[in-house]
Amino acid sequence: VRITWVDLINNIRFRAVPLSSFQRLLTSSRPGVMIAQGAFGIAGVTLAPGFGPVGEYLYVLDLSTIRLCSYAPGHASIVGWFQDMTPAPGRMLGTGVPMCPRSVLKRVIDTAASYNAAFLVGVESEFVLLKNTNPVEPVNVHGYSNSQALASGTKETEVMEDIAQGLVESGIELMMYHSEAAPGQYEVVTGPLPPLEAADALVHTRETIFNMASKHGFRATFAP
Repeated sequence: VRITWVDLINNIRFRAVPLSSFQRLLTSSRPGVMIAQGAFGIAGVTLAPGFGPVGEYLYVLDLSTIRLCSYAPGHASIVGWFQDMTPAPGRMLGTGVPMCPRSVLKRVIDTAASYNAAFLVGVESEFVLLKNTNPVEPVNVHGYSNSQALASGTKETEVMEDIAQGLVESGIELMMYHSEAAPGQYEVVTGPLPPLEAADALVHTRETIFNMASKHGFRATFAP
């Protein structure tokens, strides 16, 4: 099971836990793993100013978020909440710490709800498939919704079909996919969800896109 989180600079990180160990975690009243507080400040191989090597958070699993990783047979992914290991001044044990990205979003959602506001969020994930990164070389030069960008028998078509099938298998609603305007660029459109669920689905969608491309020897980049 891939215990997954997203840091403050949009790096998707995970720890792979064998099923037997994961099952033992579930016997705890707060099932999770310990992650160094400095993990939020990792910049390459150093820590950014303001972060140190001392202290740990408990990353508590949100069991409602588990999904199959179609790009990695036998694997599943789950996200959670960064919480204090022990009670901290001014915070109840079991609540998210200030830098927990999912907790920040949850507070925004709860504040909106207090004003009788609610949201649905749909996402268009645009990315470029590269067959070489040095020099940068896209898989093709076809344009927006061009049929030749998804020609039968091409590797890029296989990648897009694998992405589509993988999202469906993991329980994410796929509404459509097509080529975009830039060379080698494609778009995947996923269905509307409440904000927290949409953010979780987006992380899994990006992992699916990146890894399915990698399986075919391509690099998928979301860089603008």
